[in-house]
This record gives sequence, structure tokens and C-alpha cells, in this order.
Amino acid sequence: MDEKVIYEKHPVTAERKAELRQKGYKIIDAKFAPDDYKHPEPMKKGGSGGDKPSKGLRIEDIKAKLTEKGIPFDDSAERPALAELLDKSAQE
Repeated sequence: MDEKVIYEKHPVTAERKAELRQKGYKIIDAKFAPDDYKHPEPMKKGGSGGDKPSKGLRIEDIKAKLTEKGIPFDDSAERPALAELLDKSAQE
């Protein structure tokens, strides 16, 4: 059986890990995801206590969403700072 690779932000909950392993995925930390990676199994909304809008997004995706919303950001900022901007914009 061919193992499919999925990139998930670590730590992965035991429940999520079991779900993905059952579907045949090999789980690798999301920080190692290639730039063109598209997540095939997004987290279900509402299941884990309200995921943040930035969860699972690569830095390029966060920048694109901030640009779409017209939110200014420092292009050299690290992912955590950009994610915080995106997450805060969803609360307003």
C-alpha cells in the first residue's frame, strides 16, 4: 500500500493522528511542507474549539489573505506575526 504524505502542524492530536493514519497518510510537520503544498484533508470546523483563520496556512497564503482584506503588513515579518494579524482581522 502506498503511503500518502500529509503535512500537519505539530503537535497533532491523537484523534487527528488516528483519523489521518486510518486514511493512509504519513504525517509530517507542516513546517516541512513544500511551497506549492495544498492540504488534502482540512480540519473540520467547530471540532477543535474554533481554529484560527491562519491555521495550516503557509506564509504566502497568509500574505495573500491579508492583501485581499486590505490589511497592511511588513513583507519581511515572520509567520507568527502575520498569522496574528490575520487572526485578529477575523475577530473584528
